[in-house]
Order: sequence, then structure tokens, then C-alpha cells
Amino acid sequence: MTKTHSGQRLPNLFIVGAPKCGTTAWVEYLRTHPDIFFPAVKDQCYFALDLPNFRLTNTETDYADLFAESGNAKVTGEASAMYLFSKAAADAIRNHDPAAKILIFLREQEDYLPSLHNQFLWEFAEEIEDFETAWRLSGRRASETIPVQCLEPSTLDYAAMGRFHEQVERFLISFPTERVRVFWFRDWTADPRATYLEILEFLGLHDDGRSQFPPINQGTTYRSRTLTRLVVSPPTVLRKSARLVKRITGPFGRQLHQMALKMARRHSAPGYKTIGPELREEIKRYYAEENRLLEERLGRASKPRRAIPTE
Repeated sequence: MTKTHSGQRLPNLFIVGAPKCGTTAWVEYLRTHPDIFFPAVKDQCYFALDLPNFRLTNTETDYADLFAESGNAKVTGEASAMYLFSKAAADAIRNHDPAAKILIFLREQEDYLPSLHNQFLWEFAEEIEDFETAWRLSGRRASETIPVQCLEPSTLDYAAMGRFHEQVERFLISFPTERVRVFWFRDWTADPRATYLEILEFLGLHDDGRSQFPPINQGTTYRSRTLTRLVVSPPTVLRKSARLVKRITGPFGRQLHQMALKMARRHSAPGYKTIGPELREEIKRYYAEENRLLEERLGRASKPRRAIPTE
């Protein structure tokens, strides 16, 4: 049963991360099911109390308002990729609803971390363009290497971002294991239909017959970071000038700024720079024991699948 706040429905399903592992795709795949509702804006991070700069919503009333259009949906969902990294989110979500169901998406760290680094570059939350350099600075970044656009400096500790064993464990401690499901990127991309059916079974919902699972939120790079930075994150002097222009021209000035922003982001290309085999092996070795412990933990927590009916 979906929890309510002052008569409004609140989520009973949480997609908690990790980022760049399929959270955006699965929100889009699941939201079209007739019995599932997700709000329009993802990554509210309301329960990430230790990551205040990521929180788009800060009050219980505003959070409840996100789900005002959920109607009679049997499952009301919320997805915030930073919940997995947050040290506070698991407990906060449990306090909100101990009966909530949790979906976690993971990816091999040698693929996940370069993708995450590329995303941070895209957002201008990272300025070290060489991933290997950024990786070797994990946990010891000098303050001058942290861009002002970075919402939380600890997210640039790539080694910490990849410690899935401890991150998943927080949710397995906070919730009964039968209320948590973990999916690896390699598995769900190989057979998204099977994963979709497993998730519906987990949620107690019928199969609506969905068979198309197009790629969503694939990695991209700017063809010119310099050009895009001038629009997305201009120097202080230019920012002040842009604000003055917008103030003088009013709504038309703001419209021009949005047009310039869209134009700059059109100068992007799919994909990003891959890392070499030696660095891949280094990262695999770094996490080998942690991943073994995680697989062991998940093996103990796993439940057999059963067929689900269609309607």
C-alpha cells in the first residue's frame, strides 16, 4: 500500500542508483506501465540528507506534491541515482516507508567509473579530462581542482564512488532482502525484456507486453568544451554581463540564453574516450575482493524467479 502525506500518495518504490548504470533508462521503461507512476523530474535526492546540494526538494509537502498526479497507480516510484552513494538515504527511506521496495543498478567499475567521469565532464563538475589522472587522485583532490559546478567534492573520489559492496550493504541492512533487487548493467542490457519481467514480478504487477527497450541517456562528449563552457559555465565577468543583458532584455534575453545553451549542447558527439587494458585490469583488481563479497551477499539474498501473468 502506498504511504500518504495529508491525503497525497508517496512513493513505495525507489530506484537508488548507481549513476550511469541504467537508472534513467529504467524510469523511462517502467513509467509507461499502466500501474506505475514516476514524477516528471528524476533525481530529486530528497532522502540524501548528507548531500544537500543534490536535493531538489527539501520539504515534505513539496516532496508529496511531486506525486499528486499518481492517480490510482499501484506503484508510485522515485529515482535518484545518488541515493546509493549517500550514507543517509537508506535509513531515511526506511523511516519514510519500511515496506518500500528498492531497485539498485550496478556496472563493472572499469566501465562505470570512466562513464561517470565523462558525465561529470559533461556537467562541468569535473575539469581533469584524463580519467587515469582523476582516478589516481581519488581521495586526495586538492581544493583548486574541484570546479565550482561540482555539487559535492566527495563524488570526485572515484575509488569511493565504485565501492558498491558497502553502498548496497546499507540498503540490505535497512530493508529485508526480499524488498531489494540488484541488477548488473551487463545482464539487463543483454536481455532487458527478461529484466523487465523480473522487476514486474518483484512489484507484483502484470506483464503489459512491453518489448522495446531503446538505449536512453547514452554517454556523449562536447566537440568543443571551450565553446560550450563559455555558454554553460562562463567566467565571472561574462556571467555578470549575461545577467545584465537578461535583466535589460527581460524574457527575450532569457529566451536567447536558452537558445544559446541548446545550440552549444548540439555540438556534442556520442560516446567518450575508453580506457586502456592495463588500467581496466588495475581497476578490476582494486575492487576484486569487494565485488566477491558483494556477489556472496547477493547470492545469499537472491530469490528464485517465477512466471508472471499477462493481462
